[in-house]
Amino acid sequence: MTRFGGLVIDVSPLRTSRPFRYAFSARLISLLGIGLLVVAVPAQTYQLTGSTLQVAGVSTAMAIAMFFGSLFGGVLADRYDRRRTIQLARSAAGLGFVILGCNALLPHPSMWVIYVAAAVDGLAGGVSSSALMALMPTLLPRNKMAAAGALVALTTDIGTMISPAIAGVIIASGGIPATYFVAAVATAATVTLFQAIGPSPAPGTNHESPMRALVTGVKFAGTHTVIRGILISGLLVMFVSGPMVLLPAFVDQVLGGGPTMLGLLYGAPAVGAVVGSLTSGWTGRVHRNGAAMLISVALMPLGLVVLGASGAAIVAFLGLAGFGLGRALNDILRFAVLQQNTPDELRGRVSSLWMVQAVTGTAIGSMAAGFLGQWLEPGPALLVLGLAGVTLGLVLLAALGSVRRVTSEINEVDLSENTVPVGNAPPEKEGSS
Repeated sequence: MTRFGGLVIDVSPLRTSRPFRYAFSARLISLLGIGLLVVAVPAQTYQLTGSTLQVAGVSTAMAIAMFFGSLFGGVLADRYDRRRTIQLARSAAGLGFVILGCNALLPHPSMWVIYVAAAVDGLAGGVSSSALMALMPTLLPRNKMAAAGALVALTTDIGTMISPAIAGVIIASGGIPATYFVAAVATAATVTLFQAIGPSPAPGTNHESPMRALVTGVKFAGTHTVIRGILISGLLVMFVSGPMVLLPAFVDQVLGGGPTMLGLLYGAPAVGAVVGSLTSGWTGRVHRNGAAMLISVALMPLGLVVLGASGAAIVAFLGLAGFGLGRALNDILRFAVLQQNTPDELRGRVSSLWMVQAVTGTAIGSMAAGFLGQWLEPGPALLVLGLAGVTLGLVLLAALGSVRRVTSEINEVDLSENTVPVGNAPPEKEGSS
């Protein structure tokens, strides 16, 4: 190990687990493909309609579908083979991309096709995300969860940073239809890579109806003090991500910048997140990882405080980069604590609640920031939201004692704390490398 080994991201899961390597590669390719759609769909919608309302409508359709896909994707992941669930979901998304490409080639593309395909993509994305989050811990030992979380976060950050630029190049050179077809090819590659992972059967023999299974998962999360605390802290993390909607007004009114500055500041959190992921080697060696996770929740909003108090673009960039760094470290630690304290037979449903809180928390935070922005200038509004986030984070640090006391040494008995019985599900199996 080098002298920087305690800081640099731990890549040992990629070295020691062949299935994890395939899952990591598949997720990275999938995120790059999805990132192309993030640019192409709004661009085509605006090109066809000239309406920002239509652009928002397509995004809303996708978000609603993703909400329900995430929720019931967890149920599917706890009932059926997780690898097969991911493959079927991504195949459905790939078919949607092909339909979008064919529609874009028509002389007069149909908007209803774009709406339907966006909904299919959101539904499939929600299902595959919940199933993948449940699958990952079965590919590695529990003591590698923080390292796995860092690598998963890194794929998200890289996809967020480079896929929009790739989409711009493809659209400029080959047009919007080419972008859809490239995304479809990327999805096909993803499905093929998951095939190499091998079977991943559901861990239990539970045969509850889907709604009852969902209720069981929600009840478990609500009664298990650690899981409940993690989800509550996650809501705050998502909530303080909402104020980004104030960034255009902040750039215009406070910094006096234009689209170039706005684009750079929108990319700043991703830059900080990549730095956080690449220097996350220490997270796998933190003994009190529950306390570290809660501390990161309280410190992350300081980036918004720096942003709101800044009057210079460079300070604003550093504030947003610091916010992104804190967000990445928090995601890594939350992933580790959540997976280490969730029985495998419930992991899909608990993972789905993680995904749902991300959608709902960000939406609520965006609405709160929007309303506050009607009463205050963007700078003071960001300051208020940032200070509120720090205050609530400190309250959670003091109040969530069960999470604060969590350590990286998880005993089998810890997993059964307040566990709701789930059919005839067997004890959690050890992850294999």
